[in-house]
Amino acid sequence: MTDYVPPQAQTHPAPVYVAQPTNGLGTAALVLGILGLVFSLIPVIGVIAWPLVILGVIFGGAGISKAGKVPGMPKGPAIAGLSCSLVGLLLCILWMASFASA
Repeated sequence: MTDYVPPQAQTHPAPVYVAQPTNGLGTAALVLGILGLVFSLIPVIGVIAWPLVILGVIFGGAGISKAGKVPGMPKGPAIAGLSCSLVGLLLCILWMASFASA
């Protein structure tokens, strides 16, 4: 006797799908950073940018920290959100300094 199994009788195990971990804090930091950066370029409406960029910095830092603790979690959106928020915050400070001196 041989151990031959006809091809139609072979069974294959069902594929197992594993969910990729997501970084919600990093995504929130990216959205807030982009919005804050755009609003910080507009002189009068730039007041709206202050809370956006401050929250973007907080969420970006938390997202980077969380991504460092969980293996496989993306760190890119958190880094991009943190950098956009920091640039927006710098622009807000520069606008405030220029209006204060005028």
